[in-house]
Amino acid sequence: MLLPQPQDDGTEIRFSAHWDLLGPFQLGTREAAWGADPLECVGGFRSLRPSQDFFHSSLAKNGLVTWSSSQANNLSITPRSATCGLTVSFPDIDWPFLQSIYGWSALQYQVWARGNLTVKAETQQKVVLYTDRLIEFWVDHRPSFGGDFYALRNAPLVLHLSPGEHRIDLRLIRDVRAMGGLVYPEIDIRLEAEISRANLAVLEEKLIAPDRVNGMLASDLASVPVRNESQEIIRIMGIECVDGAFDVVMAAKPSIQLSPGQSRPLSFRIAFLKLSVTVLKFRLKYANDQSSAISYTRVVAYQLNLRDQREPHKFTFLHPSNTVSYAILRPPSQTATLNAEANVAWPVLVNLHGAGLEADSDQVHRMFDDAPDLQAWIMSPTGMTSWSSDDWHNWGFADVEAAIAAIPRWLQSQSWKGPSVDINRWLVVGHSNGGQGTWYALTHRPDKIIGASPLSGYSSIQAYVPYHFWTEADPKIQCIRDCALSSYRHEILLENLNSRILQQHGSADDNVPVFHSRRLFQLQSQISSAADQTAYVELEGRGHWFDGIMTTSQLLNFYENILDETGDPATPLLNFQMVVADPASMGPKGGIMVDQKRTPGQLGRLRFAQTNHKVWNIETSNISRFHFAEWRSKVPPDSLQIDGNTIDINIDTQLTRMIFSRSLGSSWKMRQRPQRQCILDRRGAQLGPLDALLLTKDHFLIHLETCEVGNSLPTDDLHREVGVQVSRNLYQYFRADSEIVSLSEDLSSHKGNIITVAHGTELKKSLLSSYPITVSKEKGVCIRDSQGDEHSYAFCSGLGILCLRPLPQERLEAVLWGSDSTGLRYAARLLPMLTGTGQPDFVILGSDCAWKGSAGVVAMGFLDNMWNVSADSYIT
Repeated sequence: MLLPQPQDDGTEIRFSAHWDLLGPFQLGTREAAWGADPLECVGGFRSLRPSQDFFHSSLAKNGLVTWSSSQANNLSITPRSATCGLTVSFPDIDWPFLQSIYGWSALQYQVWARGNLTVKAETQQKVVLYTDRLIEFWVDHRPSFGGDFYALRNAPLVLHLSPGEHRIDLRLIRDVRAMGGLVYPEIDIRLEAEISRANLAVLEEKLIAPDRVNGMLASDLASVPVRNESQEIIRIMGIECVDGAFDVVMAAKPSIQLSPGQSRPLSFRIAFLKLSVTVLKFRLKYANDQSSAISYTRVVAYQLNLRDQREPHKFTFLHPSNTVSYAILRPPSQTATLNAEANVAWPVLVNLHGAGLEADSDQVHRMFDDAPDLQAWIMSPTGMTSWSSDDWHNWGFADVEAAIAAIPRWLQSQSWKGPSVDINRWLVVGHSNGGQGTWYALTHRPDKIIGASPLSGYSSIQAYVPYHFWTEADPKIQCIRDCALSSYRHEILLENLNSRILQQHGSADDNVPVFHSRRLFQLQSQISSAADQTAYVELEGRGHWFDGIMTTSQLLNFYENILDETGDPATPLLNFQMVVADPASMGPKGGIMVDQKRTPGQLGRLRFAQTNHKVWNIETSNISRFHFAEWRSKVPPDSLQIDGNTIDINIDTQLTRMIFSRSLGSSWKMRQRPQRQCILDRRGAQLGPLDALLLTKDHFLIHLETCEVGNSLPTDDLHREVGVQVSRNLYQYFRADSEIVSLSEDLSSHKGNIITVAHGTELKKSLLSSYPITVSKEKGVCIRDSQGDEHSYAFCSGLGILCLRPLPQERLEAVLWGSDSTGLRYAARLLPMLTGTGQPDFVILGSDCAWKGSAGVVAMGFLDNMWNVSADSYIT
């Protein structure tokens, strides 16, 4: 049966108009996840009351700040919801002077604010809280980290509040990348609370479905977010069409589970592509764990967009994590097809959008209107969110590749009669953050790219808004953080370039300074292999964005010249070099793929020279394993000279099935690639710092490790609260799906990465018996260093662990452990969320992290190819 609509019973909710402030305090770029709150050294903001007391701050006159206040703006109240805006600024701070010395770093700061939320009701209420532009807050002394910093509104917090007044403490953070580089920097946040009367919320406004193209769906996959607003586990048992117009089935499992407060995407498949309807109408069938009664959601109706086959339209596909994503596809025009050479597969023009821009927007749809007849398939992927998740890196770039790989299926389902597609030849174009994403593509997929145009793009995260204002730390800690971000430091990866490039930037850009393009243009001139393939156009007086920026005359000529070339991407490169920061995210160059480095935190390099077809010379630095991912020569060589070692090649040898490896002190050897992975051997998607976790091949499993009591496994409220927070952040910032399970459930069949949540005096051991980080009642936290020496840390408040551990089939387990709730919550903060945080393979957090940030860790660093702590790690 359908649930009845609730009646107005006089229940009301409202935010306070008055807010008390304390700040501003210094904060570095993307430092908040590490803690770095100076008020924590005096007990934290939550323990303070408004007073005339002064607090130390490096930003203020005399180095002191005191309490102040602000009035809320945009306050509104309806019977079931309330909104509140808060704009905070500090005109007494000499921001221009600080900026003149430290640049945009000086315009980032943190401040705390306190107000309240009042519930007028007779009974406890379910309240859904949206926290636009916030990353951390406390409600009634209960902390929550993650918030909704980009105002994506994917996964709000669900609270169960009793009647009365509830205190809210907000940590406001100013971030130049998200909020702009203003001279007098303000923080503008928005809170919205609404009272829920349903147990299961279905967010039809965020439903993802393909467009209807010439009477057919462009694809068969769709997804709708669902949220459990009850206090019991809900199981969604099925989905059904309400008018019989189409068949629909759940795409993954026959049922999915939602923990209280959890948001998940529900994927479903529409069986008939050819539809007579323009509106999809369906409803969900669900039940809670305490009742066998089946309930139904209200009817969800989604209006399909009607498109012509050759105009930009939305089609759906699966992200590698098995979550439904979409891209905007513009097939070749009729005119371009008529003028084209027959039986030629056309390349893909990959258009990467900027930060905060939804791919299914009019702006993206019309970006190439002035280039109607390009001989290419124009693909505009989402990166899974309007912020492209992690700046078009591991998670976002996996979405790009999945979108491209899905085009052949579109051709088949749409009975396409025009030119086919070559999914291995890309012309990559991107603006702003998409310009940076274009540099990532250039430096990480060199064999795929035939040309690229980074437009108004920044060079790297660290160069965009420098990290000057981070809390001072041991230089080795700083080095490890920087090394963890090296795969995104495009300035040091330019030797990987292997295609023609046209940069474009407006000289008056106040969003991404033109210096970034000028600097990268200069660096390319110093690389012999790239110097003659790059060009740069600076548009005098132009700003960051203007209509037609993607189709200037210079760019149109560049696109046409690149697309007119019919060069074979598999043509052998006779001489080249490549540099590898993270083998897991780096594709092949010249057909060669680096599998492992010797020292994790250091760049690896490979130089290839083919002076004749009989002998190939390869020189390496900090590389211990590589293979030929693609064979690009018609005739194999007689031998390979690798760092002076000669390896003879038999004419019958299938080089793509071989690996070349060496251990410390030995020579290079060739052997067949193993079919199965030994868990001791770290390789593939397991490599890289902590954000390698995002290379999962299925949805995330959040495993709550609880302690056995008798024959039962009691629910641990702390674990479940942290597990839901982790799930919410994954969905909020990556639109990633996750399932929360307890220790009693079988995890062996899961194909994706696992996140384990645990705390107390024990931690279940790794599947790898020799794993170097352990927890036991007898010794506390122990870590074995590269020399085999053991370091122990006694249990204390705030002690926490975040580390990667191996699972079979190149999967990963991320462990979140704390000796108490404080340590566990701080470990959970460091899971991937905002880019640029700099988490290495493992971190052991100390209680001082709350106010010292990364300077308060007791150990951090990298794990080598056999999961041992590397010699360049930091251990106290």
